[in-house]
Amino acid sequence: MLIGYARVSTADQNPDHQIDALLRAGVDRDNIHLDTARARKRPAPSSTLSCSCCARATR
Repeated sequence: MLIGYARVSTADQNPDHQIDALLRAGVDRDNIHLDTARARKRPAPSSTLSCSCCARATR
């Protein structure tokens, strides 16, 4: 199982090129997690979700 993570710095940026590259690399669309940068220093929801997907895949 491949898991993809796309991230942009601001809400007005477009992540389509990153998503296209992940799809070409063989990542299923359902396993692509998208995140937008935040000012606060806390884990992003998508990175936490990606980590939990990895944990499920290794069980």
